[in-house]
Amino acid sequence: MSDKMLVPPPRCVSRTEVTLVMEIPKMEPGYEYQLQYKEPHDDWASATVLPATSTQAMLDELNPSCSYHIRVMAKASNASSSERIYSEEVAVDTEVPGCTPTPTCCSSCTIQ
Repeated sequence: MSDKMLVPPPRCVSRTEVTLVMEIPKMEPGYEYQLQYKEPHDDWASATVLPATSTQAMLDELNPSCSYHIRVMAKASNASSSERIYSEEVAVDTEVPGCTPTPTCCSSCTIQ
């Protein structure tokens, strides 16, 4: 590994009206990772922080039809290092709410 580790940006794997599933493409041993996300008008200081214990994480309880800015933060696991490395931020939108109800009992509906 080089002197300065590069943190790849997160990638959206799936999304709904109120959730985003994000993937961290590469996690190096010896580092702790977090996903940080916020709405575009918010500061990173007030961003929501989600510890990333695996390569995928679900961001939930989001607002429908909203854009979120998301980045990865990596920090060396050893206590003597306080250096934080950030990925580029990505913008991801949640889905637009559907206009018709979704069937709850089966995968198709019959209209009579």
